[in-house]
Amino acid sequence: MKKLMMLLLAMYVSHAVQVQAQKTETDSLKKQLLRAREDHFQVMILEGLSYAYLSSYPDTALQYALKGLELAKKINDQLGEATCTNAIGNVYSVVGDYSNALDMYLRALQMKEALKDQHNIAVYYYNIANVYMEQQDYPHALHYLFKAKNKDETAGDSTGILFDLYGLGTTYLRMEKADSALYYFRQSEVLCNRLGEKNLIGAIMNSYGDVYSLLNDFQLAKQYYHRSISYVQEITDNEVLASNYYGLAKIYNQNSMIDSAIYFARKALWIAREGPFFKQVLETSTFLADVFKAQKQLDSAFTYLEISIATKDSLFNGEEVKKVQNLKLQEQQRQQMLEIANIEYRNKVKLFTVGFASLTFLLIAFVLWRINNQKQKAYTLLQQQKTKTDDALYELKSTQTQLIQREKMASLGELTAGIAHEIQNPLNFVNNFSEVSSELVEELWEEKKKDERDEQIEDEILTDLKINLEKIRHHGHRADSIVKGMLQHARTSSGEKQLTDLNKLTDEYLRLSYQGMRAKDKDFNASLVTDFDACIDKIDVVPQEIGRVLLNLFNNAFYATEQKRKIALNGYLPEVKVSTKKIGNQVEICVRDNGTGIAEAVKQKIFQPFFTTKPTGEGAGLGLSLSFDIVTKGHGGEMNVASKEGEYAEFTIRLPANANPSLSNS
Repeated sequence: MKKLMMLLLAMYVSHAVQVQAQKTETDSLKKQLLRAREDHFQVMILEGLSYAYLSSYPDTALQYALKGLELAKKINDQLGEATCTNAIGNVYSVVGDYSNALDMYLRALQMKEALKDQHNIAVYYYNIANVYMEQQDYPHALHYLFKAKNKDETAGDSTGILFDLYGLGTTYLRMEKADSALYYFRQSEVLCNRLGEKNLIGAIMNSYGDVYSLLNDFQLAKQYYHRSISYVQEITDNEVLASNYYGLAKIYNQNSMIDSAIYFARKALWIAREGPFFKQVLETSTFLADVFKAQKQLDSAFTYLEISIATKDSLFNGEEVKKVQNLKLQEQQRQQMLEIANIEYRNKVKLFTVGFASLTFLLIAFVLWRINNQKQKAYTLLQQQKTKTDDALYELKSTQTQLIQREKMASLGELTAGIAHEIQNPLNFVNNFSEVSSELVEELWEEKKKDERDEQIEDEILTDLKINLEKIRHHGHRADSIVKGMLQHARTSSGEKQLTDLNKLTDEYLRLSYQGMRAKDKDFNASLVTDFDACIDKIDVVPQEIGRVLLNLFNNAFYATEQKRKIALNGYLPEVKVSTKKIGNQVEICVRDNGTGIAEAVKQKIFQPFFTTKPTGEGAGLGLSLSFDIVTKGHGGEMNVASKEGEYAEFTIRLPANANPSLSNS
């Protein structure tokens, strides 16, 4: 108890020193605020105060940002509204409220775009990327970071480029790509020193510590953490300070120096809770709970576990995750609409240009004709220009036709490659050439019956017959190859595992199942929604076996939506969602439909052999049972079901990403 009191006293003294340093930094802005009138300059001062308090006192930062937004609305300062909305997003991001942070950032970006203000827009891209990074959506994070870097390089904004490089390094660190992370951190350090940017050097030192901890070079990692502490204490960057203490705690725990690990972890937790920085509260409380549990100090372990659980509930509840996903979808749809609008605008400009050019050339021709009808050279030149104009118009119309056709093809999707359509073409050729050949045989018989036979005609008929038979044989082979290709989906498994692209395999069997349902019932239709994690590497599975599992799940999902469509009201839209995700050392496949669902009593029996809810003759009750065995016994994975009767059913498969359990043939 005495040691704990000493620790708290030391932390209080350190905190008091930091507050004094920050007070000096913000006094100037506060004095300017008192002297400023209610105009754009005062809005910017409020936003500056919000940023100054961001890393140490997020609550105070939020108050200044909200005051700035209120004033901007009052004086109709639209640019100030965008700036302060972005500042509010910064506060939510720092404390770990990522759904509200993303909401604020996207609103701010839309305001900037509506104002057609490109100045400093890279900051908005950077902030959006930061939220995606925290949500482990690294492809989107990298997309926005590179957009920000491109804007800053175009504008020659060295400070912006510095933060972009740091963000790229942080994202690759989260992806555990140490080489790429070091590459961007070193670039950011060089630029940081050149610019004399004190506010970021401590964060870069902290990132070096994280990278070398990842590489198990703990001695070098400790050096960087201590260097970072000296920088961030000077500028009162409590968020990075807590991160440094947590990094040291992990290193000491790795080296079995438990007292030191607990000491630094408690310092990190205290600072994080003061912030509050919820993400770091979650990390440090979970770490302390695990350490005390390993030391069999269960009371302390339970105390920190309660903090961890409460923080996790606030950070990762289902509504927050759903809100983030909806915001991402809305932003993607908005970007698509903007792109469509840009294409339409460019087409209109081209049409206007062509029309204007055509009118101009016609006027020139009329003037030239009136002035001198004998100037043939001028007339020839006019004709050449008119030809170029016609070519441009034809090219424009062709481009428009291609865009329309591409849009139609996108809506048709995979239906154009349906099984019936694929095999119908060669069969039509076979039938047509067979009919023609039959007619040629009749002609040959008629020629033979004549008293005076024309051998030349007979030879021509026989030659045509031979050609037709060759074409029949050619298209027969083509039909045979299509059938063999389809049969490969049902070929017997060799039981040998292969490195397999799980996203590609899942998409292939989804389309195959959908086309199969369409072949059985032409009225069947459903919306297919896919979300494939691009970060998933190839994994070791038997592709035929996993394909059978996926095909069974897709068929069941389509069957459930079709049954609900028959009894539902007109507003019902059948939908099947398929997603993949990398979770630690596992890969997850999720298949969800909005069909009839599964009753609670039925869920207990769903994986039992010969149990089925389908009418007699439509199912043997072995599909899910065999699928369960393939996943669990054959691949060492998990298979679970969640459902609400009448609303949805969701099957989840989890497979080891790198494990190689022996496969039992099923």
